Amino acid sequence: MLFIAPSYSLGQRSIDWADGSSSLMLVTFQDGSEIGTPDFDPYDNSGAPKPPGFGSEGMGAPPDKPWFGQPYTAPKEPPSGSIPNRLFGSNSSTRFSDLLRFAETPRFQYGWIHDGKGGNDLSLQEIDLSVVFAFPNFLNTEQPIYVSPSFGLNLLQGGGNVGLPNQVYSGVLEMQWQTDPNERFSMDIGLGIGVHSDFQTLTGDSLRLTGHALFNLGLTEDTTFRGGIVYFDRLEIKMLPAIGLFWRPHPEARIDLFFPRPRVSQYFTTINNYDVWWYYGAEIGGGSWTMRQAGGSKTQTDINDIRVTTGFEFGLPEQLRVAEHIGFIEAGLVIDREVRFRSTPGNDFDPGTTVLLRAGLGY
Repeated sequence: MLFIAPSYSLGQRSIDWADGSSSLMLVTFQDGSEIGTPDFDPYDNSGAPKPPGFGSEGMGAPPDKPWFGQPYTAPKEPPSGSIPNRLFGSNSSTRFSDLLRFAETPRFQYGWIHDGKGGNDLSLQEIDLSVVFAFPNFLNTEQPIYVSPSFGLNLLQGGGNVGLPNQVYSGVLEMQWQTDPNERFSMDIGLGIGVHSDFQTLTGDSLRLTGHALFNLGLTEDTTFRGGIVYFDRLEIKMLPAIGLFWRPHPEARIDLFFPRPRVSQYFTTINNYDVWWYYGAEIGGGSWTMRQAGGSKTQTDINDIRVTTGFEFGLPEQLRVAEHIGFIEAGLVIDREVRFRSTPGNDFDPGTTVLLRAGLGY
């Protein structure tokens, strides 16, 4: 007869035979009532070794010839003497690629100057397109430098006695930097370098430099004195002094008695979220290009004029109060017109007074 007497010990079960034979030991479960609270945390690290990282003693340096892509390199800050740090300051949270951003939407401007087709008449269509970029914290001044590549196309009609080309072009890279305008004394510096030609006549005169160097001196909170120079690099107009007074009698009016570009602006109305201001002013227009005349002469040619305009500009209220806008539309008179040639001054002529229509976005 078989008699089984269960007993629990060390996770094993002993079976005794009734006839006195040797006991049989079997592995079994412990009694749940005797297990008690486990003395380990099942969610704790089991003690398995963690995979070593690059550069640790376990794995060493990363492979220098991976199957795909470039070899692994840890990210590094640019050296203190690098061009990005010297120009724009160091900032560990900013990549150099982030420094380049659009400061404005692309800008477009179209102007139409009507005239006849006689020997001393000259009609113009002016088309300008540019994009403005901003590099912040230029030279650690906390002020951005603006860089603007632009392209201009001028369509000519008239000038029959000389035989001007039908179109001339301008490709320009402009840069502008200003110190903190909120300071009592500030500087405004601009430089442009470009090629101005009919693209069939490229000479040393096709490459021209333009720019300005101005200072602003705050006399009162609403009055600023401005002075400096403006560089045109034309045959007749090389450089002009710039001087004037800016006065803001109240937040919705600006009086800028500044030569060579005076301007008076006044709030007109509001449409949706945009303010509209009315203005009138004057400026020096035209340009200078190298052209091939009908007789074969290749020469630098100036087209100079003075433009007296009036129109409307629109933008956000905070823009217009600091002489900025989103767009404009204007009309005016073009007076004191002249066309001058470097190599053939005998062909110079003076077109008559005419009208101007012009509109732009971003300018």
